[in-house]
Amino acid sequence: MYNVFIMDDEPWSREVVKALGEWEKLGLRVAGEAEDGTEGLRQIGDQLPDIVVTDMRMPGIDGAELLQALHVRHPGTKLIVMSGYDDFIYTKGAIRSRAMEYLLKPISPEDLNAALARCKEELDREAGTRSSIFASGEDVQRYAGHRARIYASLLSLDKERIAGAFESLARELASAKTSVAEAGGSSRIASDLLFMLEQFLSEQEVTLEQLLLDRGVAANGMIDTATGSVTLRSTASPQEAALAVGEIYALAVEGLLSLRQSRSRLDMEDVVAYIDAHFQDAISLETVSGQFLISREHLSRAFKARTGENLSDYIVRKRMEKARSLIAVDRLPIKHAAQLSGYEDIAYFYRVFKKHFGITPGELRKERE
Repeated sequence: MYNVFIMDDEPWSREVVKALGEWEKLGLRVAGEAEDGTEGLRQIGDQLPDIVVTDMRMPGIDGAELLQALHVRHPGTKLIVMSGYDDFIYTKGAIRSRAMEYLLKPISPEDLNAALARCKEELDREAGTRSSIFASGEDVQRYAGHRARIYASLLSLDKERIAGAFESLARELASAKTSVAEAGGSSRIASDLLFMLEQFLSEQEVTLEQLLLDRGVAANGMIDTATGSVTLRSTASPQEAALAVGEIYALAVEGLLSLRQSRSRLDMEDVVAYIDAHFQDAISLETVSGQFLISREHLSRAFKARTGENLSDYIVRKRMEKARSLIAVDRLPIKHAAQLSGYEDIAYFYRVFKKHFGITPGELRKERE
């Protein structure tokens, strides 16, 4: 049975999810819930659920940042995103963080259970893949640990760390403790690890094939691109397969770092100007980093160093200042002011406004009358 964690700042919304889910039928159970993004991340780190169902807009953390944090810290967890915002930007953010499904509120039981079923099928498939490679559950767990360390090393973009992670896996595969299924074990290990790399690179908007071809890898026989996909050629043993894939990881990271360097010539004044011109739109750290073709991490650090403020906080502040002016000075209706400030969900706008200024939009209106 797989565990599910639900995150939504509205208690009634969490109750709706719990009421609509066909948990027993799907072989799932609700293991926990949270109403705050930061607290939710902490609990997820403690409980390690298999599936997370989360609202796109959560207090304490921007939606796109929440999905990215889940993706980075818990890459094996399946995500289902719910939102009252039927727009492309947030949908794209969910997809790029590998959310399994995007559900528009109010959610239907059919859509929710279909998404849950797809998550379960994917979890079953991954478990089956690992079981087909290894002879015992203990071996599966050891491989999962190595896989997680390899992924963490990939996120660091540190070639020495990557090499160390793959060498550790190769030693494990070569040891007597690990019994790799003989039939196709090498190719399945290689395919699994290459798939993980390809998923990571897809979020950087670059393909593994292109990075490797740019570095002349196809010419030296490490990969076969004749079919249009990267396929490791046959190797004598699983440990040799692991080391060969480790070389591909290192070459891909080398290419990605080179690409990022060419993209990183960035004037932060241009970023600030872009946000000032577009804060009323559905922008976030995710979308701004995509606009300037740099990583979210680099943009976040550079923006904080330049302004002394987190990018997400800066966007919220600009929106709140705009909303206050529209309500108090221009005397626009509150709903209209919210929309012009970048908020379609009025209830969410009220919560952010109250948190930012300590009073509601209506109270501000009364003060100025």
